[in-house]
Amino acid sequence: KYDFRNLDFLDATWELMANGKTLKKGELKQLNLKAKEKRDFSIPIKGIETIPETEYFVKFIFKLKNKQAWAEKGHIMAWEQFKIPFPTKKAIKKDISKFPKVKYTENENEISVIGKGFSVKISKTTGAIFSFVHRKQELLSSPLVPNFWRAPTDNDQGNKMPQRLEIWKTAAQNLKVTNLKINHQQPHLLEVTVNSKLNGLDANYTRVYFIHGNGEIRIDTKFEPGNKELPNIPRFGMQLQMPKEFNKIQWFGRGPHETYWDRKTGAAVDLYSSSVQAEEHSYIRPQENANKTDVRWFALQNKKGQGIMAIGQPLLSVSAWSNTLWDLEKAKHPHELPKRNSITLNLDYKQMGVGGDNSWGANTHKKYTLPAKEYSYSFRLKPFSSEDYTIGELFILGI
Repeated sequence: KYDFRNLDFLDATWELMANGKTLKKGELKQLNLKAKEKRDFSIPIKGIETIPETEYFVKFIFKLKNKQAWAEKGHIMAWEQFKIPFPTKKAIKKDISKFPKVKYTENENEISVIGKGFSVKISKTTGAIFSFVHRKQELLSSPLVPNFWRAPTDNDQGNKMPQRLEIWKTAAQNLKVTNLKINHQQPHLLEVTVNSKLNGLDANYTRVYFIHGNGEIRIDTKFEPGNKELPNIPRFGMQLQMPKEFNKIQWFGRGPHETYWDRKTGAAVDLYSSSVQAEEHSYIRPQENANKTDVRWFALQNKKGQGIMAIGQPLLSVSAWSNTLWDLEKAKHPHELPKRNSITLNLDYKQMGVGGDNSWGANTHKKYTLPAKEYSYSFRLKPFSSEDYTIGELFILGI
């Protein structure tokens, strides 16, 4: 796009990657292009032995060839990433009939599920999973619940989002279970369907838990609006809390910085490692932050190597905080955020874009909003221990 300058002041390289690893790399030589001139280049990516259920990306990077008055040699001037449509075979599905058996008991308050090395408890009152124990370690410090709200951003405050969309703030809290069904036709799989009503919204919310004998839970969620006219939804997802020791994170998706539906093209899809605290962004006024988009999987673990992995079916929007959503909404300054003994994990289908045409009234662009219509999404929760597999192996070996 240079109007006057030859591109020979840049070095151009490419790299082919899969699952966070570089498979091939090279240079684009003879980058002697005059302004507005075009040229086709070929890169040797043939001969790759593809792995089932694996995505392949090629990334082009343009760097300064020599030091300039305004930047050092090697400064990145531009980059772009493309998904390569390699034909890949589907992974051989595990024979779940060979998984260990799962058993359950129930009383008027809860369903208790027990399998080899794990247990799960589901509340009959709320329909939420409120306990998930793996190898004697409780992974939850609060239940896995629906969530339709976000801590308002500065842009949200400017366009009166908290007032316009206020009905969604308590939507998940006003949930009433209308029906609960247990299906245990296969000894290695327990299926629990929870039908709920969002009080005051004339809307239905359904959760289906598929609890496998290997400790993995697939969760299908569905939102169906009724006849009542409803405003846009700030967020459609689920939220849970884990003990604060689970603060080491890894994810395969866009990064490394926070990204949102309308703020993500500057982040490449890759494998990233960090901590919950390092990813939190301390805005002058606490608000929504630290989100990751196009997430294939996201894992939290403690120093012992125990943890939980959320795997999108196919993609998720994910964030983790050392505070609660309500802490972020209530605090006016960062020092007012309380110290919590838990980590908040958001596992969303999507949340509305952050907008930003201005901060004093402009709404988020329509294509980045969530109108009140039918939505559904799925993800898997897999407990793990480093004694069994690495996180990468867990993702590849998923059922």
